[in-house]
Amino acid sequence: MEITNNSKHTLATLGWGALLIWWGISFMLHTITFGLAAAGSGAILLGVNVARLFMGIPTNRSTHNWGVILIVWGLLDHTLTLTFEQSAAIFMIAIGAVTVATMLVDRISKTKPD
Repeated sequence: MEITNNSKHTLATLGWGALLIWWGISFMLHTITFGLAAAGSGAILLGVNVARLFMGIPTNRSTHNWGVILIVWGLLDHTLTLTFEQSAAIFMIAIGAVTVATMLVDRISKTKPD
C-alpha cells in the first residue's frame, strides 16, 4: 500500500477531531474527572498511532510519548484524587520518566549489532 501525504493528513485530522469532541464532552459532563479526560486524550493519541501502524505509515514518536504520559498521569490523577499541586507533580514525573525511558531505549537500540 502506497503511503501518501493525504492518508497522513486524514489521520491527523481525525485525531484532532476526536480530541476536540472528547474535550468538549469532558467539559460538559461534570462526571468525567480531569484525570479521565487526560487518560482519554492519551488513548486517542495512541489510537491514531495504532491506525498509522495498520496502514503501514511510520508511527509518530511524540504522539506515542504524549499518549503514554497522558494515560499514566490521568489514571493516577483520577484514582488517587490528587490536589492540583500533586497532579502537577505527577505530570512532571511522568514526563521525566518517559523522556529517560525513551533515551535509554534509543541508546540500547543503537548499540545492538544488526
